[in-house]
Formats: sequence, C-alpha cells, structure tokens
Amino acid sequence: MNGFFKYFVVTCLAALAIGCNPQTITLPTQVQAEFSEETDPKINLTTVDEKGFADVVAKHKGEVVLVDFWATWCGPCVEGFPHTVDLHKKYQDQGLATISLSFDSPDDEAKVRTFLAGQGATFDNLISKYGTALVDAANAFDFEGSLPHYRLYDRSGKLRKSWSPDSAQPAELEQLLKELLAEKAP
Repeated sequence: MNGFFKYFVVTCLAALAIGCNPQTITLPTQVQAEFSEETDPKINLTTVDEKGFADVVAKHKGEVVLVDFWATWCGPCVEGFPHTVDLHKKYQDQGLATISLSFDSPDDEAKVRTFLAGQGATFDNLISKYGTALVDAANAFDFEGSLPHYRLYDRSGKLRKSWSPDSAQPAELEQLLKELLAEKAP
C-alpha cells in the first residue's frame, strides 16, 4: 500500500472520529515518512497572508475563480480535493482559474507539495502563513473556520458563492460554475 493511500485512510478515520483538528491528529511515523519523501519541483507553492491571497485572486480578473481551502490533515479536504482538480481540468479552457490554499504549517511544505503533485494540481497553490492556527486563518481569510471551504468568484472578481460541502451539492455548484463561465467578461 503506498504512502498516500495509508495517509488518506488514517486521516479519514481520524477525521470521522474527532473532526478536522490538526492538533489532535497524529499519523504513524512510517506513514508520515512515506507521505513526505518526494517533492515535485513543478508544483508551485507560495506562502501567503490575506493580502497575498487577494493579489492572487485579483490577478485572475476576467476569469471565473474557484478557491479550495484545505489541509492534508483534514480527511474531508483530502477526499474532496480530486473534485477540485477535475473541475480545473474540465473547465480551465473555458476560463476557470483554480486556486488551492492549504492550512498546513509552512514547515510541512514538502508534504503539501507531495500531495499536490500526486493530485496533478497544476494551478495556483498557496499555503497560509498562519498554518494550522485556524482561528487566525479564519479571521485573516474571512471564512467560518471549518475545512474544507470553497469560494467561487465571477469574472469581475466579485465573490458569488462561499460554502462548505454540507451547504451545497456538487451538481448545484457545477451548475453555478457553468453559469458564471457563460457570463461575458467585464
């Protein structure tokens, strides 16, 4: 069994048992080592604060922007991330820009890069300077503090939808994405 799969299974079980709280999840050392062995230099990963994040969103004005707030220690985040990658691949040629913002510790950059490389996340990848301090991150990035969390901005840069997986179904969100992609650029 490869390291990512072991990590995925352990994280999902931990998340189900105790929720997505980075302070309470401890992975077996062997799984941690296997998960963080490789780093793909093709994966861009930039440490940002709220201003840096806003700058990255702003650089995509004229495109529809999907943002995935996530962490490797959050089982539901890891489980849902492939959907983000699939949406990116499916709609990037129609004007979708995708951004991932990890709430792992910046010290865990190698682990985050490895995960992103394994997912084929070739879009803008960011890591919060606040790391696992979710209260600070929630305040800085203006979200409710539970992960995963998603945002969808229209072509003018206006936030059109902010949600957690419990508040919307994937088909409903993909329909909104299609509607925003059909809108003309400002």
